[in-house]
Amino acid sequence: MKLSTLFWFYKDFETCEDRLRIMRRFNPASAIYGLYGGPLSAVGAAEQHLMPLLDDFWAFPDDKDPNWKWRNGDLIIARWFEDRGQALGWDTLFIMQWDMLVGSPLDQLFHMLRPAQILLSGFRPIAEVSSVWWWAKGAEPETVRDLRDFENLLASRYDYHGPLFACLFVVACLPRIFLERYVASGPPTVGFMEYKLPTLAKVFEVPICEAHPFEPGGWNPRAGVIGLSESARFLNAIGWEPPSSLILKEFAREDGHRLFHPVRRAIKPWMLERKHARWLWRVMRMKEILFGIKSKLGKAYRRASRNPTATEAQ
Repeated sequence: MKLSTLFWFYKDFETCEDRLRIMRRFNPASAIYGLYGGPLSAVGAAEQHLMPLLDDFWAFPDDKDPNWKWRNGDLIIARWFEDRGQALGWDTLFIMQWDMLVGSPLDQLFHMLRPAQILLSGFRPIAEVSSVWWWAKGAEPETVRDLRDFENLLASRYDYHGPLFACLFVVACLPRIFLERYVASGPPTVGFMEYKLPTLAKVFEVPICEAHPFEPGGWNPRAGVIGLSESARFLNAIGWEPPSSLILKEFAREDGHRLFHPVRRAIKPWMLERKHARWLWRVMRMKEILFGIKSKLGKAYRRASRNPTATEAQ
C-alpha cells in the first residue's frame, strides 16, 4: 500500500513550512501533495513558499468564503481528486492539516491501516453524540435543516435509510476507492463533512479502520480543555494547543505519541530527536517547578503583607 500525504492548508505559510520540514525529516521519500484552499489572491505566494517541500501543488479555484470552505472541506478534497489527485500515484491519502505536527514515518504511525480501509478519527454512530455535538443536537434551525436534507439525499440517491455516523476530522486516511466512489456519485452539497464522510463510507461499504489510537477530543467544545481526556490533549478539535512540555515529554519516550493537533508555534526538527527532547523536557520541567515555587512564595508574601503581626501593627 502506497501511503501518501495530502497537505491541506490555507494560511500562515511560515508555520506550514515548519510543519512540512518536520514531516520531511521523518518521511523523506514519501509523496506530499499540496492542497491550497485559501484566498485566490495568495495562490502565488503559497506556491512560492511551499513548493520546494511538496511533490505537487494545486489550488482550489472557486472564490468561496472561508466559512463555506470550512464546512465543505469534503467538496474541496473531492475537487482536488477530480482535477489533479486521481492522476497521481497513491493508494491511500493521509490528510495532513496545516497545523498538525507529524513526528514519525507514516508506515509506523498507521501500521494498523490495511489497504482500501478508511480511517476517520472519532468514528461512531451519530446517536452517541447527538446530545452534545453541535451538528447533531438541533440547537440551530440551520443545522437541523442540513441534517434533514442529507438524510433525504441518502434516501433518494442511495436508498439508504440506516443510521448516520459521525467523526471529528482531525486524523483521516482516505483510500482511493472511497474518493473514486465519492466523486462518481456526485459529492453531496448538503450537510456537514463530519457526518457526510463517515456515513457515505458505510453506504459505499468501504472497510473502516477502528482499531487505532487516534481519539481526539472536541465533541462538546463548550466543555473546553477541562472536558478533554488525557489522551485527547494530544489531538483535539477545539483549538487548544498542547504545551511544548507535553510534546517533548512524548518525544522523549520511545513509545510516546507522535501526532499532535493543533500545533502552530515554531518547533525545530532537531528538538524532536529523542535525546534532545529528553534534555529539553527536563529543562522545561525544572523551569515549571521553579516557577511554581516562585508563585507560592509570592502568594505567601502577599498574605503576610495583608496580615501583619500585632507588634508590627503597633
